Amino acid sequence: MQSNYKYAKTIFDLSKQSNSIPMIQNQMKIISYLYNKIAAFRLVFITKRINSEDKIKIIKNTLNDFEPLIVELIAILIQNNQTNNLLDVFSKFDSMANTDSKLNKIEITTSEKMTDEELEHISKTISEKLNANPNIKVNVDSNIIGGMKLRVGNKIFDNSVNYQIKQLKKTLHNV
Repeated sequence: MQSNYKYAKTIFDLSKQSNSIPMIQNQMKIISYLYNKIAAFRLVFITKRINSEDKIKIIKNTLNDFEPLIVELIAILIQNNQTNNLLDVFSKFDSMANTDSKLNKIEITTSEKMTDEELEHISKTISEKLNANPNIKVNVDSNIIGGMKLRVGNKIFDNSVNYQIKQLKKTLHNV
């Protein structure tokens, strides 16, 4: 559902601003576990015998040590009678958080060790493009001859001399 994505995106953006994505993600996993494994907890969400205000009070008292952002999300879902979407919202948030953490891990492979100035320049450029401070890992591989390879998440940007030679070979072989 579109609204599930909006809920997840809003929580993701807010938790990213406060640098609390891992904590929120972990607490959502705990709530998902409680919802799936503890019948009394799940019953609070699905029963029609308890009105919305009382459900919210019960949830706020039960989850008083949890991040207020999550508790407020659950309260909104209860008010909008969308508690059946809770796990889907959490799943979408988890997917966004995992994707974001992969984007923040960047692997650079060069043929020689980079100087501090080169690494600083590349790091600054990547930070500006991603609008985040990535965790950069540098590898040295003499097989690439020159240039560099960048791995951002599951995407590889290969601008190595070795890759260019292989492309040239393919082009010449097809002529």
